[in-house]
Amino acid sequence: MFPAGLFNATVRLTQARGKHTVNLRKLFPLYVGAAIGPMGGFGMITLIPVIARSWTVEFATASLTITFYMAPFILIQIFSGAIAQLFEVRKTLLFGFAMYTLGALLSGMSPNLWTLLGSRIFQGLGAGLLTPVIMALIGDLVSEEHLGKAVGLLGVAYTVGVTLGPLISGVMEVHYGWTSFFYFTGGLSLASGMLYWMTSESMERQKDGSARLLEILPLLKKALIQPGVLPISLAAFSFFVAYVGIMTFTADHLKSNLDLPSDKIGILLSVTGFSGIIVSPIAGFLGDRLGRKRVFLGGTGVALFSVILMASSTYAFSKYLVFFLVLGTGAATAWTSLNTMAVQIAPALRQPVTSVYNAIKFSGYALSPVIFSVIYEPFKLRAVQLGCLGAILIASFLASMAKPEAVRG
Repeated sequence: MFPAGLFNATVRLTQARGKHTVNLRKLFPLYVGAAIGPMGGFGMITLIPVIARSWTVEFATASLTITFYMAPFILIQIFSGAIAQLFEVRKTLLFGFAMYTLGALLSGMSPNLWTLLGSRIFQGLGAGLLTPVIMALIGDLVSEEHLGKAVGLLGVAYTVGVTLGPLISGVMEVHYGWTSFFYFTGGLSLASGMLYWMTSESMERQKDGSARLLEILPLLKKALIQPGVLPISLAAFSFFVAYVGIMTFTADHLKSNLDLPSDKIGILLSVTGFSGIIVSPIAGFLGDRLGRKRVFLGGTGVALFSVILMASSTYAFSKYLVFFLVLGTGAATAWTSLNTMAVQIAPALRQPVTSVYNAIKFSGYALSPVIFSVIYEPFKLRAVQLGCLGAILIASFLASMAKPEAVRG
């Protein structure tokens, strides 16, 4: 499931000296938990046509299996960090693993589409509880001097989920039926949750029993007004808008206008993920040495360059393979640095800050197709490419506004 480099890099990380000593047993279930979120979302891309045929529904109706996952996934992230800070990180993560497992198993047993959609809500809520809390917890477990490498490995986990999700679901559907993918992700969640339960312990101070749900909103407000949090979050939103926009509408252009086979489109899109698996740990290392902001701006510069190449070149498969490889390299570099900034910008409010950050960031994923569809129909792909260039520049400007303490290596 995970490349050998992830194991080796994690082992090296656990051997590094810092104010916290972390071992592989504590980090590994967190990385697996980070991967199953995007895996549960992107893995459905392959299964939507199969589900549509299986239950004789329209493709658009079957595609709601993604919407009913992503909507609660984004919504719960607004609150999950504050919940973890008020009611204990360990309990929040264990509850997230349990919800994801339950949702996945119920999805596999669903007798009809509407039951499946309801089950996907549970799975999305579980993933949304896990994602920001895991990011913040890694910041608590790893010393500042090695935080970039740790978040780089977290980027590898995300990329593994995004890249391998559609591949795993497709292979399992062919050999075992489409429901097997849900049993697989549910089993993976259960195993990683149990491993986390066995290797973790409460790091929280004892609560006086006065914590109430009404304290969540004031805590979120306090996190949101921390210097640099909003610019970094909006930078993540804008960069996600650009990344998803160029991927989505280039794929549609290649299919609809150039009649490129789906397998070749899949190769072009997946190469961005595979480059991210390699680049993310390197970007984390460079961020520790050179500073987060400098490495982030380098990544956005590479991403800009790739979009300019696409906009100025006629299609050829070999050229676009290189262009998407460059895009993946720039995106992985930028995401690793930006995620690390979010983790370290306000250590006392790390859980709610990463919660706000992730909710705003993933909203860019959800809204990008809506934003660019307005200009894609009348003005075609070139307008989307120009829009993506603008979004990347906005992300670069916003991140540069973050306070210096948030971007030091």
